[in-house]
Amino acid sequence: MDEFVPYHQHLLMKIWITNPPKDVDVLNKWFVDLVHKVKMEVVAGPTSVYVDYPGNEGLTGTVTLATSHASIHIWDSIEIPMAQFDIYSCKCFSLSDVVEQFESWGIVKYEWMMIDRNDKPTVTESGQWVPLNRNSDENSKK
Repeated sequence: MDEFVPYHQHLLMKIWITNPPKDVDVLNKWFVDLVHKVKMEVVAGPTSVYVDYPGNEGLTGTVTLATSHASIHIWDSIEIPMAQFDIYSCKCFSLSDVVEQFESWGIVKYEWMMIDRNDKPTVTESGQWVPLNRNSDENSKK
């Protein structure tokens, strides 16, 4: 077996959704599916709870990976529900695999930042995704 060589990578996302989960078991299953999608291993959890503090209502959860962690908080009571999510690992993964896990939640838009944490933390990529308006000038140029 080859020796594991860590590559420290951290993804931060802010994502607006139309169909946020509100059940602990649904979020826990989502975490397990995410971990399998990015070809990692769960070593503890996932652990999720529903927070009902006014202005902060929503699920919050974490999962511990053999290579680090993933965490999320979902605000489900605001006009357009929103989640803040991060996954840190010393094993490589792709933004597209993570985004696919959110598709069933009805993605409205998202912002993201990938950080290389091998030497000093450095933003290597960042961006946002917003669907094009069918009537926009930008769309009509295609």
